[in-house]
Amino acid sequence: MRFLTILKFPLLLIIATTMLITSCIDEDNSNCVQYALNTQLLDKSGNVLPDSTATDTRAYLFINNKFDHIITAESNGRYLISFDGKAKVSLVAFGDNNKGLLGIYTPNAGDKISSVYAHLSSKAEGKDSSSTNLFYGRFDYTSASSGKINNVVLPMHSQQATVHVVAKHLREYYGSSSNYHIVLSGFHNSVTFDGTVTGDSVTYTPNAAFDSNGNLCSEALYTLPTKIGESVTISIYKDNLLVWQSAKDYQGNTTTLSAGDNKYIIIDVERK
Repeated sequence: MRFLTILKFPLLLIIATTMLITSCIDEDNSNCVQYALNTQLLDKSGNVLPDSTATDTRAYLFINNKFDHIITAESNGRYLISFDGKAKVSLVAFGDNNKGLLGIYTPNAGDKISSVYAHLSSKAEGKDSSSTNLFYGRFDYTSASSGKINNVVLPMHSQQATVHVVAKHLREYYGSSSNYHIVLSGFHNSVTFDGTVTGDSVTYTPNAAFDSNGNLCSEALYTLPTKIGESVTISIYKDNLLVWQSAKDYQGNTTTLSAGDNKYIIIDVERK
């Protein structure tokens, strides 16, 4: 996402400044605060990702924690906002790498930031969770000099978490049939505009196969983080009958996922 070099584009700066000032609340503009924000995609380690990682980005302005209006990016990718400097202001941005799989209900004016959300469509659930990667960023205004354009980078972090399951000694305990499958639960499909995981419960059935050591190993599952206070539950079915279920790994630990995590859950049916 490109940055504007102000000295090289004085006319564009004048136009942008005029647009910002006219949208300020006070007629005399004495409390007018103006920002130009460029989004930047980052992984969990803070490495910058290519712009193409999120091809569909949308931004929403909240004043005093209530929805005001959608902000449309300029042709150079910047988001221009202006507001009364005495207000509490947040700009929330969502990005998606597969248009159509991320649903955002357009808020109504006055909706609280904690009550509106983005959600993964049903196409992005089940075995196809890897088909979308949700990015989230939030800029909160604290203080600035009125009457000036403040250039800010808005970091947008991937909300995707990755989990793998390795199940040991299944065949020794439950028979040599190869018709086993793994179901993971404890997930939800939405993120509120204030960054809280919420929404409907989601279960996943990742593809799984036995390795050369006889362990049943799932493919990588890509999902939203677990909700605060909740953890992942693993269920194993043989011939569509439940034979094993637990919310703990072989060491007795529960598994929670944060944005950017890449975790292996190792279970051993001998130790249940």
